[in-house]
Amino acid sequence: MKESMTRSYGLAKELAELFDLEGKIETMLSVSMYHLNQFMDSERSSIWLFQHWNQKLAIFSSLDLEKNEISIPKSSGVAGWVFVNRESAIVNDTHGDSRFCKDVDNMTGFRTRNLVCTPLIDTKENCLGTIQSLNKNAGDFTNDDLELLNLAARMVAVAINNSRHYREISVENEARRKFIKKFSGDIGKGFS
Repeated sequence: MKESMTRSYGLAKELAELFDLEGKIETMLSVSMYHLNQFMDSERSSIWLFQHWNQKLAIFSSLDLEKNEISIPKSSGVAGWVFVNRESAIVNDTHGDSRFCKDVDNMTGFRTRNLVCTPLIDTKENCLGTIQSLNKNAGDFTNDDLELLNLAARMVAVAINNSRHYREISVENEARRKFIKKFSGDIGKGFS
């Protein structure tokens, strides 16, 4: 139990130091996937975000794939099952699990042996997508690994929402600034 708490604290500390409102969310999340791999002792970790316009999950952050390089139907694979059902999954034999979709492995050339996946739920209970770790380096994924991933998911969901809100506020402030500048200029012309 103490080792699990130490891992959780260590991951939380690493992720908290990354999430800066003014930083690029893509960079922050890529670096967080690196740290997640270290703490999970896994080969890969990735974030799939739901795209409302095409009803797909698209890769948003992964150390080896470009953003939106791969997308899958929102109910496809273990990530899709986790997204739709809003439940976590530990799959220690992917090729023996009917939810597993080989298409992503075929597209990337990567062979997934086992994985742990959990939904990204924001504070308003919206499911933003999923986060997962693939191929534990030694043995199978455990409930302790799932708890660590759930911690990362909570932090990542907050970071994504904060980034979205920060962008919205920045756009609104820029629009206000332009309006005030134009309005001030128009008033100044009236006095000349």
